[in-house]
Amino acid sequence: MNVNLMERVDLVKQALMRRRSVRSFTDVKIEQSILDDLVEAAKYAPSGSNWQNQRFLVVTDPGEIERIGKIRFVWPYKSANVEKVKESHPGGILGHGQALILVFADAARNDARGNGEYYIWEALETQNCSASIQNILTLAAAYGLGTCWVSASEKMNYTRMLSGKNWRQALSNYEIPQSYKMQGVVVLGYSKSVDKAGYAKGEKMHGATQWTSTERRENAYYLINKREVTGSQFDPGLNRNKVFFVSTYSKIIKVLLRLVRFFDRRIHKIEYVRHLDK
Repeated sequence: MNVNLMERVDLVKQALMRRRSVRSFTDVKIEQSILDDLVEAAKYAPSGSNWQNQRFLVVTDPGEIERIGKIRFVWPYKSANVEKVKESHPGGILGHGQALILVFADAARNDARGNGEYYIWEALETQNCSASIQNILTLAAAYGLGTCWVSASEKMNYTRMLSGKNWRQALSNYEIPQSYKMQGVVVLGYSKSVDKAGYAKGEKMHGATQWTSTERRENAYYLINKREVTGSQFDPGLNRNKVFFVSTYSKIIKVLLRLVRFFDRRIHKIEYVRHLDK
């Protein structure tokens, strides 16, 4: 490998491996050009079937950040002093940031197949947006910013995590199409604590969750190994009756699944036509 290539690889590795979740930021504003670059990085994330259905809302107004943070308030998760914490941290975790990037998936893009298989491809919405969020976190680390990926989804609607409201109520000030589904929030700011290279340091506590080491183990710990084949696994004397019953049950289940898919497609087409008529 040439020197320039290795330098490039090293810079990317540093941004990936030195990224830390941060919840304490300075009052320094983030330049608009940097925020534009982060959205640029986010939109270049991969997406299933190249749907490019990731969408972004950038919020920099301090009042808006605090207002949204008050609704998405679960910090600390459980505390006898929750009212005192709300006084000192009125916007919760989100309220600490100098900017928020809220990430949505345009469900209409996945639903465009219109063949009753949305339930299969719905997971792509989360996967696509997660790829965009990772791009944001990595480039933000390279810029010397601290970030925190805060969980957010439609399943939080009307729960304590969203103060009994839904995301559309929380974001009623913005023109968000009905097909957009909340997938996550990135909190951004310049960290109060940085290492010698200028990267944001991790924190020992957040909310009611105790800090654990950010160090990773050796690669072998994370890798999945191939199962060792033994003779007993291919024993020709395997009980034939068990094989017959398993095979029969498998065929029955497959037939039932086909029926479920058939009715699911019919129902989906009816709902899709109604959606288009609205």
